[in-house]
Amino acid sequence: MYSEDTGRASEVTTTAAPHLSTTFTNGGRRSITDNTRLHRTAESRAHQIDLHLWRGAPENRDPDRPIEVLINDGFVVGFSPTRLQPAWVGYRVADGENEQRFTRPPMYHEDVRLDEAHRIGRGTFGRLGETQLNVGHMAPNAVITRQYGRLGQLETFLMSNMSPQWGSLNQGVWADLEDAIRNINDDPDRDNVWVLVGPVFGDQPATIDRGPGKHLAVPEAYFCIAVDPHRYPYNTFSRVNIDCFLIPQDAPRTTDPLDYLSDLQTIENATGLEFFTEWGRDLDDPIAVLATEAHGERDPERPSRLLVAMEERRQLRADELETALERVDRFESEIDHPIVDLINELLDEAAQIQKQGRALTEAELQRLEEIQDIIAWLLRALELLGERDEEPIEEPESPRLVTYFIEELAEHQGRLTRGARTACNFWNTYLTPKRATVIRLGTFNAPGSNTIARAWPPTVDEDTDTAHGRVQFNLEYLSQFTDGQIAVTTIHEIGHTLGIGFGEWDELFNPLTGLFYDDAKARLDLLDVMEVERDGGPGTRLSHWDEDRFGSELMTGYQELDTLGHVLPVTIQIMKLLDHDLIEPVFTDPLPLRDVSETYAGLVFSRQDRAERISRDYVDDEIAPYDIPHT
Repeated sequence: MYSEDTGRASEVTTTAAPHLSTTFTNGGRRSITDNTRLHRTAESRAHQIDLHLWRGAPENRDPDRPIEVLINDGFVVGFSPTRLQPAWVGYRVADGENEQRFTRPPMYHEDVRLDEAHRIGRGTFGRLGETQLNVGHMAPNAVITRQYGRLGQLETFLMSNMSPQWGSLNQGVWADLEDAIRNINDDPDRDNVWVLVGPVFGDQPATIDRGPGKHLAVPEAYFCIAVDPHRYPYNTFSRVNIDCFLIPQDAPRTTDPLDYLSDLQTIENATGLEFFTEWGRDLDDPIAVLATEAHGERDPERPSRLLVAMEERRQLRADELETALERVDRFESEIDHPIVDLINELLDEAAQIQKQGRALTEAELQRLEEIQDIIAWLLRALELLGERDEEPIEEPESPRLVTYFIEELAEHQGRLTRGARTACNFWNTYLTPKRATVIRLGTFNAPGSNTIARAWPPTVDEDTDTAHGRVQFNLEYLSQFTDGQIAVTTIHEIGHTLGIGFGEWDELFNPLTGLFYDDAKARLDLLDVMEVERDGGPGTRLSHWDEDRFGSELMTGYQELDTLGHVLPVTIQIMKLLDHDLIEPVFTDPLPLRDVSETYAGLVFSRQDRAERISRDYVDDEIAPYDIPHT
């Protein structure tokens, strides 16, 4: 597959601008020593390479890692068939004030340009031991979308653009770096900013299986190089700012990208790539030597736009922290009681546990549960002691919260409680329900059945204006369930209790097609690509997202026992069409449900004292349950 093409040698030279030039010879291979070639589908588009790369494609010095160049409308990928992921991705950053609003694609896509042996499927990456892996975009969605529109956005969801990132990295410091890149502003006196990113591997990287004979290597770090030209004619290193970052997978979630500044030489040594060779880097040239230092040569009057964006972000966070501290100071000055000190100590302890940047241990999760309960009762004690100086807030008899109730005699009560608490924490993070909402959990025994649980349609206790949902788990499956599976099933059923599948939901879409009416899409544009399930029994049909289109999304109709799946932003956003109040911000990317089960299991939720005032005794035994099957 990597042998030279036979037949007459050809040469293609592309020049998108006088200072840009990339040459490929011998049927698409740039040079025999370079180990890089154009993918066969890219040969007719070679002229586009320099639209996305500064000073040409990186040269590949690793003979054991051939690279095939894939050309997209919005970015270029140096794909490694041996690693089954990009070795590098290059794009430019422009149109900073031209934000585009397109519905985020609900799923990832195979890149059919790749040979079958190099495709890894479009599913999420699961876990590596105890570590949650995310599908990490190399070319970011937002930056590409605002320049190249809907097609550019869809290309960023090709699996050839993805690498397995630790969840704590993808949602932490790497997300902060991408956010800073997204906020780079255009400058009419300067060229665009150009970015190269990619993975860095250890000597023996861990792998995850993606099919027969397909072992996807997990990087140990990621690099990012941002080139910001500041003085025309950008023909030496002294006329550009170069920012280099080398960020390990296990970087703590709360660290700053500036903690991981690096230099070209270090990244080249780690990756086996050589960057900007068309610049004519001569080792005897002092300017070239300067470029391998951490910051390169900088013009103090023309600072890097990326570092400017980072500094603005850092200052914004500092201002937010100062405001938060001022609020705490006011709180403490108004309430002088040892209980307040104890609450603050517990909150500090919880914060330290949650900043681990890894999956929490069972002991840590248990301690967070204890802290949650203690804080709830301490707050209630403050109320009873009358230590608050401010006037008490008038609240309805049933506060607008999502809470739970465990039926008496239900087996596995401790596990049901943990799952229910996680589920309620999740929903209470993103919305305030239009009325108090209770999910009642219990068990039943049906050995040999295909039913993992049975659920009742939601009912409303008119006397207390409280919505009630009810779920009973089949003990045959419950004994095999993880805490995460219990939590996700409960989150799903709370979604029904909040209205997905019932009441106002039925007025939003055409039951014959499963597609949403125009007025619903006008109120929520995310519904433009959504479709309602039209198959299955009465508990499934017209009450879920379409299984064939959305697979393992939270609100599809079948529980897959081997995966927790993900939740789309539209599943939260549609709640405002069902008359609930959303708590912003709502996440914008598909959220892996394994992350949900871990994050919200450890969330300190201090509103338990309010939830205690919600009536939980209402059960309508005349309503028949429906079965929840598994696949």
